Amino acid sequence: MARLEWRSDDVVGRRHELYARAAPVFRMNGYAGTTLKALALACGLSIPALYTYFPSKRAFALFPLMALYPELHGPPPVPEVASPQSVLATWVELAAREMPNYVLAMRLAQEAGLRPDERRRLETNLAEHATLLGGLARQAAPHLDERTARELAWGMIFLAVAPSLAGAEAERDRLRGQLRALLRGYGVSLPGPTNRQTALASTADFFGIR
Repeated sequence: MARLEWRSDDVVGRRHELYARAAPVFRMNGYAGTTLKALALACGLSIPALYTYFPSKRAFALFPLMALYPELHGPPPVPEVASPQSVLATWVELAAREMPNYVLAMRLAQEAGLRPDERRRLETNLAEHATLLGGLARQAAPHLDERTARELAWGMIFLAVAPSLAGAEAERDRLRGQLRALLRGYGVSLPGPTNRQTALASTADFFGIR
């Protein structure tokens, strides 16, 4: 069993660390082919210890889909005061960083199956996220009308989730460049990337509106 050395002190951060360790197992074996024993071995924990972080294999597999298991992520952080351009820049960075796990979770969700109410929760989550991004875009570029800003927001979300729809792996640098180019095309100029902590505080985590 691999020795587990935590980088995070809080339980939510540790769940993210465990998912990063488990992701290669899920990618190789899929949902049905992944056993709790294999997950525990990859994570460096016993199966009972793994259950202290995730109530089931399904909750573990779909962890990045925050709308489905908000209780595993805790309350959203208090947003920091920041310019809309900075918030959008951190969203782009976080999208590029987190997208491989989101794509994986979407694939596992398709295999495991989602109930109608879970599909509605994901759809509602995306709609709320589009509203947030559209509002930020209008603040950053006042020349955008509401319809155009919403079009931009859905374009950003589509670029981010398109790999999961096509069954491909997300390329982080390429996605980052595509998102920044899309924003520039709509007249939204972004500053350079910021760190993950600022991103989490500014956006309540990737696709984590609730």
